[in-house]
Amino acid sequence: MLQLPQALLWDHNAHYHPWLLRQVPQRCSRVLDVGCGTGALVRKLVDRADFVDAVDFSAEMIDQASARTSATNVRWLRGDVLDPDLDLHPEGYDAVTALSSLHHMQLRPALTRLASLVRPGGVLAVIGLYRSESAADFATRTVSFPANAAVGAYLAARGRAGKPHDDGMPVQDATIMLSEIRDAAREIIPGSQVRRRLFWRHSLLWRKPV
Repeated sequence: MLQLPQALLWDHNAHYHPWLLRQVPQRCSRVLDVGCGTGALVRKLVDRADFVDAVDFSAEMIDQASARTSATNVRWLRGDVLDPDLDLHPEGYDAVTALSSLHHMQLRPALTRLASLVRPGGVLAVIGLYRSESAADFATRTVSFPANAAVGAYLAARGRAGKPHDDGMPVQDATIMLSEIRDAAREIIPGSQVRRRLFWRHSLLWRKPV
């Protein structure tokens, strides 16, 4: 990826917060955020849910997230969401979100596990990274580069550029391709929607049948 000047860097993950929030019911009982990082999305989810469980494998991320969050309806869990012994709610969640965390896990086990944590009628909403392979992927990348710079310049001019949530955050390049994600989703969660997005991201949306 071409690197913007430091002054023009901005938070791609935060760009997709509105999309994720639109998938979550305006009012629900329980939400799970997988790979919560420093808790930026969690601090918005707390207004939608009675209880939010926030999971991250990194103890440093959990420490930062809890220190930055004053809400009392959050439970911070350090661990691997694929671990069957992780203390998640036995009745599942009205919404499960995952932002730039799916590519840190094995794809099929992760989709199977996340789907199992969604209550009937609930939603799984994912924004993830993927490795480019097709002509459409590279065409989207071509558009993403100038759009990335334009958004960075726009935010910088308004004093809103920067990546405030990146300190100590684990970084891993995506190795799974969009075609693999689509194939796995079609097999494991039929009816899900996987779409290519700008800024090197894809979305995955699935509503569990009642």
